[in-house]
Amino acid sequence: MKTIALSAIAVLVVAVAAASSAEPPASLSEITFGDLAPIGFRASPLVVSGPAVTGFEGPKVVVEFETSVATPPAVVRYGPVFLAGGIEQPVYRRVAVEPGDDPGSVATLHRIRVDVSKLESRLYDSGFVAGGGGVVAFKVEVYDPDYGSIRTYERRFRYQRHGEPKEGRYSLASTMVHGPFVDLVGPDSFVVSWETDVPAPGAVVVADREFVAPEPSERHEVRVTGLEPRTAYGYRVHYGHDGGMTPTYEVTTAPPRGESGFRFGFASDSRAGAGGGAHAVEGVNRAGLAAVLTGARARGAELFLFGGDLISGYTSSQNAFEQQLASWMRCAGLVGSSLPIYEGVGNHEQVGDYFEVPDPEHDGYRIVMFRDREDPRSAEAIFTDTFANPRGSSYGFCLGPETRKTGVGTATGPDYGETVYSFDHGNCHFVSLNSNYWFTGVKNSTGTKRYPSDKDGTEVALEVLGGCREGYVMQNQLDWLEEDLRMTQEDDAIDWVFVFTHEPAFPNGGHLWDAMFWGDAGKGHEGGLNDHDVPLGDVIDMRDRLWTTLVRHDKVVAFMSGDEHNYSRTLVDSDVDPAFTRPVWHIVSGGAGAPFYVQDLSSPWSGNVEAFSLVNHYCLFDVSDDRVSLTVYSTAGVPIDEVPDFSSYARTPGSQ
Repeated sequence: MKTIALSAIAVLVVAVAAASSAEPPASLSEITFGDLAPIGFRASPLVVSGPAVTGFEGPKVVVEFETSVATPPAVVRYGPVFLAGGIEQPVYRRVAVEPGDDPGSVATLHRIRVDVSKLESRLYDSGFVAGGGGVVAFKVEVYDPDYGSIRTYERRFRYQRHGEPKEGRYSLASTMVHGPFVDLVGPDSFVVSWETDVPAPGAVVVADREFVAPEPSERHEVRVTGLEPRTAYGYRVHYGHDGGMTPTYEVTTAPPRGESGFRFGFASDSRAGAGGGAHAVEGVNRAGLAAVLTGARARGAELFLFGGDLISGYTSSQNAFEQQLASWMRCAGLVGSSLPIYEGVGNHEQVGDYFEVPDPEHDGYRIVMFRDREDPRSAEAIFTDTFANPRGSSYGFCLGPETRKTGVGTATGPDYGETVYSFDHGNCHFVSLNSNYWFTGVKNSTGTKRYPSDKDGTEVALEVLGGCREGYVMQNQLDWLEEDLRMTQEDDAIDWVFVFTHEPAFPNGGHLWDAMFWGDAGKGHEGGLNDHDVPLGDVIDMRDRLWTTLVRHDKVVAFMSGDEHNYSRTLVDSDVDPAFTRPVWHIVSGGAGAPFYVQDLSSPWSGNVEAFSLVNHYCLFDVSDDRVSLTVYSTAGVPIDEVPDFSSYARTPGSQ
């Protein structure tokens, strides 16, 4: 069968849709390319451009932005940034209000003057007077009339003052808008990344050594080398043509390969919550994510794994998608300058092409379908450009894109980039899988009756658009995992292996109807989706191939995921399936801010659930030579689960 690129399918779909007839399909099985109409989906957030600083008028900086609908006058809260205990915190001390013609005035173009001279005071000066300026954090609060809530947008700018406060000349200076972030921390090196508002030179300074970025750019990734293991290093970043310099941050290098004695964290699901304000900052639950990351950092985590659903996503707008990822980075920047974070992809990290078609089974309604785009606009490519993660296996091999048959040929998916990878830290090996690769499905919205878990609608989307269903791990990735774990098994320096991804293999609350089960309630093990006629096997066959791979490699301690917004610890052993001859822990930690899901006791493995909780939380693992222990903390600081020997696989007496 002819092989065609994914981009060719996009062209074909749009071309055929433009020429489609007005006659709707008579049944789901009759839906074809010609019935699809391209649409925009969640492509216009409230603030469509900005907020941005555009210049000074005397000591007042001008903040401008545009909204998609007319909104009342906005508020800007602003102040200095302080660094304490490795955590960077903006302190909003002053307020500026947008002028309005009358109390009920609304507009789409907004302009607010912010007087920075009010920060140049001995009461809360952080160097603005002596240094002739500095970095100011600000957040814009805009009332959203469609939802009756306040939307918050956080930004920073750097300014310079020549002369005395209030009387001197004020001007904008190049600003670090993201970062610095420390990543890929090894025993003898680490990477520092950051982004500036304009292309600029940059360098990382460690003690008396300078590591210079290769050329002026907006985004930089600079590797610092020649370091000693388990040693704390102070570093700062110099950036721009006008003397930009960060505070000094501290990072500790990893232990020598094969050595134990460290702590790491895991959590997932920080997409926007329902609380408004800080719970929904440009697609991110800032309050939840900040509590998780700062809590783990304060309790001594040396690295942090994040299992996806960073943002709300699900949009046809690449600009909106990138803005939400930038929002996540701004929040993670609270600790990201000293705590390396390894990010994974979730189903909400979705940006793609959206189409609609009349729903043959629901008169007057439509089906909304989506699928990932081709590189370089795929979710995988944008994710790779945004974060600094490993690429491929720590043993030096990567995996190629997947292919699948469609109605018009064989389509090739995007490159995995830095969404599937492994790395070592001390005596541990960590593996990140992408269980939402080349994501295709249906989406609920106004005028639809189908939900993302709709099996019939999803099958049509897969047949028409190609791609991969939510929670499915395709063959190249399974083969890659098998080889990575085989090499780990033979590696004497590695004692423990942790595999993390977004979709749970054995969901317990909120996602039994999709993830790696796609089940029907009340049917037990037989309720999972498993059509043996599907090439390479359907959902349950795939999940069992994945799980038996973990079982065969006895260094694998746990499989960790998110997707379900709760905490659960499940012992998956031969009680779940006789083929699972070695028990492996299944951890779901989706407590970084997304709305909660209660436990579903209809799951076939509910008797194996050792712990379940519905609070915002994060997991901390302590690693030694002979054991791994686990403590799960609520963001209020209360332990909600403790396992002194997580590597023992012992049942808890009287567990659920």
